[in-house]
Amino acid sequence: MPSPATSPRRRGFTLIELLVVIAIIATLVALLLPAVQQAREAARRTQCSNNLKQMALALHNYHDVYSAFPNYDNGGSIANASAFVSILPFLDQAPMFNLYNFSLGNSAPENEQVVRQRIPAYLCPTAVIRREVPISGCDSNNRAPGTYAVCTGSDDPYGTIEDGNPNNGAIVSSGSGITKIRDFTDGTTNTLMVGESAWNLEDYVFTSGPCMGQVRWGFTYWSSPYPLATAFTTMPPFNPKSGGSASLDRFRSDHPGGMVNFALADGSVRFLNDNIAQTVLDALATRAKGEVIGEF
Repeated sequence: MPSPATSPRRRGFTLIELLVVIAIIATLVALLLPAVQQAREAARRTQCSNNLKQMALALHNYHDVYSAFPNYDNGGSIANASAFVSILPFLDQAPMFNLYNFSLGNSAPENEQVVRQRIPAYLCPTAVIRREVPISGCDSNNRAPGTYAVCTGSDDPYGTIEDGNPNNGAIVSSGSGITKIRDFTDGTTNTLMVGESAWNLEDYVFTSGPCMGQVRWGFTYWSSPYPLATAFTTMPPFNPKSGGSASLDRFRSDHPGGMVNFALADGSVRFLNDNIAQTVLDALATRAKGEVIGEF
């Protein structure tokens, strides 16, 4: 046998070489991670756009059947059913629609089987639901969250004909009458129909019940016709991240870069930036005010 003095010498990595390799790998990961995150967000944005296209198409299919778009408060009450309930059959959700009792409110126990369902088309993949929704005993009737709202126009979403301030947007309250395609004299390509909401208001809290004082984050339950839930306005601020209950009926999102996704009345989808002029935003919200919008 060879003596130790004559045995071949085995060479391994030195500590410095290992550290260099680790540093190179860490650098590559740091370079690739933002690209991966951007690719994932791009995919989420695409899915969000597809959701809005589906809803716009469903609203037009509803119009084809009923010769008008749905009101945001089906049945004439903000306690009944939202426009998103009305279009369920046109989103391949006819069984849920048939289960819903429109003579009762969306918080009635008889409708819980429907309103507690999470519907993928009503949830933007980018949106972060920052708490459990629902929390039993805190969220009325265990209603499931949504992240979209219809556009009622540029003024108070509670408007009615009786108070002299009916909604001037695409989807309106029962008290504001009905809207048909013929009413979009500004052009369907220039009128917002559905936009995003988010559970991202850090100063909106529960004010009663067992969750009192806890951050509530949002109020967008897809089945609720309450304006603070699914019937929004373009009144400022646009895309807020705070403001408590006063900001609930404002369009907002979790997309990076200050963008909010909208479906227009012609079915197209556009991102609107935080920096959009308020006059342009309000002009897009109205269906028949005759504004000249131009590029946006």
